[in-house]
Amino acid sequence: MSSLNPMAEPRQKKRSAEMSFLEHLEELRRTLVRMAVATLLAMLICFGFTSTLLGLLRHPVEQVWLEHERSHLPAGIAAQDWVSAKELQFARAGLPAELRESLQKHFSPTVLVLADAVDFLRAASTLPPDQQSSFLQQMGDSEPQRLALALHDAGADLHVGQSSNEPRIMGAFQPGEAFLLSVQLAFFGGVILASPALLYFALNFILPGLLEQEKRVLFRSLGWGVILFLIGCAFAYWAVLPRVLAFFYEYSWSLGIENDWRIGYYLSFAVKLILVFGLIFELPVVLYPLMRFGILTRQRMRRIRPYMLVGSFATALLLAPAPDPGTMLLMALPLYLLYELCLLFAKDGDTQSSSLFPHDAGDAA
Repeated sequence: MSSLNPMAEPRQKKRSAEMSFLEHLEELRRTLVRMAVATLLAMLICFGFTSTLLGLLRHPVEQVWLEHERSHLPAGIAAQDWVSAKELQFARAGLPAELRESLQKHFSPTVLVLADAVDFLRAASTLPPDQQSSFLQQMGDSEPQRLALALHDAGADLHVGQSSNEPRIMGAFQPGEAFLLSVQLAFFGGVILASPALLYFALNFILPGLLEQEKRVLFRSLGWGVILFLIGCAFAYWAVLPRVLAFFYEYSWSLGIENDWRIGYYLSFAVKLILVFGLIFELPVVLYPLMRFGILTRQRMRRIRPYMLVGSFATALLLAPAPDPGTMLLMALPLYLLYELCLLFAKDGDTQSSSLFPHDAGDAA
C-alpha cells in the first residue's frame, strides 16, 4: 500500500510524535480561545464604527430609491432636484409669504420651478386619472405647467421622502433593538475583519499533522482565501445587493405596497447575502489543495464539468435571495467561472509524484 502512496511512509514516521487525545483536546481549547479573542477584538473595533457600517448598508437602499425616482422622470431632470422640489413644496405649504420667500432663497431656480410644477401635479392628482392630463393642459402655458404635464406623462412619483414611499429602514420597534442591532452588526463585521486570523488559527491546529509541502500549499490557500472572500463580499455589495433590492422595491411599488423595511430584517438579509457570496468565492481555495496534491486532475475536472454547471445553477436556485433569473445568474455565473479558472491551473493526469492518492487508470485517457 505504501508504494501506491508516495507520502505514506513519511506519515508513518510522524506517528511516534503524535499527541495524545487529551493533548489534542487541550490544543483545540487553546485554538478556540484564540479565535474567540480575535473575534471579540474585531467586534469591539467594528462597534466603534457602527454608524459608518450602517451607512454603508443604507447606501444601496438609498441608491435604489433614487434610481426609482430617476426612472419616472422626463429626460433632463435630476432625481435629486426632483426630491428637493417635493420636499420644498411640502415644507412651504401654509407658510406666511415672508417666510416662504426666505425659505425659497436657499434653493436653485431649477428646484423652484419644479416645486411649482408639484403644485400643479398635486392639484391634478385629486381628479380621476382620465381627467388629469386635460386639466394640466388647461392651466396655461407656463414653464411649471409644461413641466407638470411632462412629469405626469412620465409617471413621476409625488411621494415625499420618509413620509411615504422612500424605504424606511431605520425604525426601531423595541427599546433595546438599536443596541442589539449594533451588536449584531459588529459581530458580522468582526467575523469578516477577523477572518484572516481565524483561518490562520484553524490551520495551525491542523498543520502539525501535515508535511512541509502540504503546509506551504495550505498557507498559500489561506492568503488567496482572504482575498477571494473580500472580492466576493465586494461583488455582492456593489453588483448583487442593489439589484435584489431594486427587484423587491419595484415589485412592492407595482402592487401599491409601501416599502417600510424594518432595520433588523434588512440588516440580516443584507449581511447574509454578502457572506454567502464571500463563501461562494472560496471555491478555488477548496479546489487548489486537491489539484496541487493530484487528487483532482485536469482530466477529472473536465469530466465533472457538466455536473459543476448544473450544480452552480442549483446552488443559485437554493441560495439566491430573489427569484428573478438575473439575480440567480449573478450567483451561478461567478461560481462556474471560478471552476473554469481552476481548470486552467489543474495538472495533467500523468503528474503523480506528489499525489496523496493513486490516479485511476481512466485519467490518462
